[in-house]
Amino acid sequence: ADDNEDQITWVCALLLAILFQDRDIIRANATSQSIPVLASLVRSEDSTNRYFAAQALASLVCNGSRGTLLAVANSGAAGGLISLIGSADADISAVLALSERFSLVRYPDQVALERLFRVDDIRNGATSRKAIPSLVDLLKPIPDRPNAPFLALGLLTQLAKDTPANKLVMVEAGAIEALTKYLSLGPQDATEEAATELLGILFSNPEIRRHDAVFGAVNQLVAVLHLGARASRYSAARALESLFTADHIRNGETARQAVQPLVEILNTGSEKEQHAAIAALVRLLHESPSRALAVADVEMNAVDVLCRILSSNCSMELKGDAAELCCVLFGNTRIRSTLAAARCVEPMVSLLLAEFNPAQHAVVRALDKLLDDEQLAELIAAHGAVIPLVGLLFDNNYTLHEAVTKALVKLGKDRPACKIDMVKAGVIENVLDILPEAPEFLCALFAELFRILTNNASIAKGSSAAKVVEPLFLLLSRPEFSPEGQHSALQVLVNILEHPQCRADHKLTPHQSIEPIIALLLGSTSQVVQQLAAELLSHLLLEEHLQKDGITQQAVGPLIQVLGSGMPILQQRAMKALANIALTWPNAIAKEGGVSELSKLILQADPPLPHALWESAASVLSCILQFSSEFYLEVPVAVLVRMLRSGTETTVVGALNALLVLESDDATSSEAMAESGAIEALLELLKSHQCEETAARLLESLLNNVKIRESKAAKSAISPLSQYLNEPQSQVQQAKLLVALALGDLFQNEALARSTDAVSACRALVNLIEEQPTEEMKVVAICALQNLVMYSRSNKRAVAEAGGIQIVIDIVSSSEPETSVQAATFVKLLFSNNTIQEYASSEVVRSLT
Repeated sequence: ADDNEDQITWVCALLLAILFQDRDIIRANATSQSIPVLASLVRSEDSTNRYFAAQALASLVCNGSRGTLLAVANSGAAGGLISLIGSADADISAVLALSERFSLVRYPDQVALERLFRVDDIRNGATSRKAIPSLVDLLKPIPDRPNAPFLALGLLTQLAKDTPANKLVMVEAGAIEALTKYLSLGPQDATEEAATELLGILFSNPEIRRHDAVFGAVNQLVAVLHLGARASRYSAARALESLFTADHIRNGETARQAVQPLVEILNTGSEKEQHAAIAALVRLLHESPSRALAVADVEMNAVDVLCRILSSNCSMELKGDAAELCCVLFGNTRIRSTLAAARCVEPMVSLLLAEFNPAQHAVVRALDKLLDDEQLAELIAAHGAVIPLVGLLFDNNYTLHEAVTKALVKLGKDRPACKIDMVKAGVIENVLDILPEAPEFLCALFAELFRILTNNASIAKGSSAAKVVEPLFLLLSRPEFSPEGQHSALQVLVNILEHPQCRADHKLTPHQSIEPIIALLLGSTSQVVQQLAAELLSHLLLEEHLQKDGITQQAVGPLIQVLGSGMPILQQRAMKALANIALTWPNAIAKEGGVSELSKLILQADPPLPHALWESAASVLSCILQFSSEFYLEVPVAVLVRMLRSGTETTVVGALNALLVLESDDATSSEAMAESGAIEALLELLKSHQCEETAARLLESLLNNVKIRESKAAKSAISPLSQYLNEPQSQVQQAKLLVALALGDLFQNEALARSTDAVSACRALVNLIEEQPTEEMKVVAICALQNLVMYSRSNKRAVAEAGGIQIVIDIVSSSEPETSVQAATFVKLLFSNNTIQEYASSEVVRSLT
């Protein structure tokens, strides 16, 4: 009775399988009531019942609507269907024959599951999550179900594709360990390929790549590369490509073992396999010079293989992949220096000439790496790479433009001929077409290229370079422009506008040119940018129309601010700019704190300023002093004294005038001047015959001060002053008068009159009188001599030996009354004791009488 009942059950199931091939029957209400029954039956103990229940469900799934498929999935039938997967044909030969008789599918379990898992809601739903552990269990060898692993792999692959949640469920169910174990058993080729493909799908998930079981899978995948079937090696290469995106895997020792078999696939595989091998090698070797060395050492030289691919008739896509791997390999110095690398140059340059070539970007990047080697750079230039590279600068392929520009920058460095070729090929015009819409990073690269080009003076002066000036000023106005880009753009503008003719050709407005530079001076935190901004400003401000514009006045404050930075190179550039506008805007410079900052620079001693910078600071300060005497009091006396040592006469004159005014207005300032070295500086001016009258006037005023006459500087002044009177070059009479007067002031001090240097002063003054000067000068000289002989017998003898007695006696008898009186008094002093009695001849007595 039980046998009859079981037979009726599977017959009914068979009948339903046949009926459900009709879609009208499936749409009947009763059909839905059969689904739970069939789902229960497919999980029963009897294998025949289970098989024909699976047939009925397969018919429903293959012919039913989406709703029917969801009902089957929700019934829990999937678990029963999975239990049938992979049964040996010999065990179910009878039911297979019956199925064929009624035109039913041979393996309903496989068909039903495959169709169910096509539905997105089912594949992403609970049915799949419940089914995955059972399918993973089938990866373990089961004697009575020999086909189960392969079929399970197919279903798992179907569930894993584009479904991240299912991948994680598989990993939690032990899929990685199971697959690794299964591969270690050496399965048949098709199963091995399916297993490696599934691993590749799983490893596309970053979270799964961090799983502990991954390292075992890497070992097994490398083993497949070495020993597996051809199709399996392809799948393994793709799986490894995904794995090598993870640093901890790429840096592992096992990963190194993948290099050699991947290169072998690259050498012997089909184009599809070569794609996969290259992709894996690129992932593995990227940013890893040590592994790139490993490639150079493998038996099959990868670069030679890549060169052969680049020179072959294969697809442009594969050539692009090969160039990409070349780019990675050429990052290594050892590989870059091989002959094989040099042989790659010609085919890569040829690839640049093809229109709309997908390999061009990778080729350009590979060439860029080779350009780091000087000999290869010369080889690339010799193969004519410049013109095709320039030709790639069009449209809006910014990634390609970036690579091309980097390569052109390297080609242009220290190669004037390449620079000329670039310009002739239209590189400037091409870049300017792209520049307005280009992203910031690319604009910075373009500016660097322009910088390399315009470092050549002939290019900087040319008509093509002139086209970049206004666009670069606009670029500098962009707030998002990087400091690196600003640096390059400013250097380009300096390279061009430092030439007077280039400035004259442009007639830039202050709004175009000065305003962006002011913004950089105020806003940039980069010292180099500030330096170049100040340098560019110094060139622009040589133009008269820019000097006088009101906008230029706004540049004064930022320049003064830079001046106070304490950075010599910045100070030099800012000072040069200020010097160009000092005559136009002296008041603005003063009002912005320029007097204080300039004074600090002039006094700076540690470290000392470069002389040119010091002179510029003194010159600008002199312009301020000449503009208005109201600033005299703002300048420290020590600064004015230092300015006396300038090599520029206008600076010296400005300082002298200010010191004279200060000395006349405030007698106490004289001592400050002397303490700051004014006497020494003034003596140097007299010695060099520079501003003689004004220098002598100030010197006389200082030496007329009793306290100053007691200083060491006063004593050291006697000899230089005497020497000045003796020099034939001393032709300024008023200066000589003032020097004589200064000597007279000095010798009011008895100690100075008794000094050893006083003797030379005696001779100098006698010589001065002998030159037949004006009456005023005679009086001054004689008065000075009076001071000298009053305290010193040696001075009397010096006067007498110099012929002074006869000269003075002649004055007594021939000059104006005042002069004669002073001369007579002097004679009286000379003969006030017996020091020079031998000179009191009868002729002298007669002349006096």
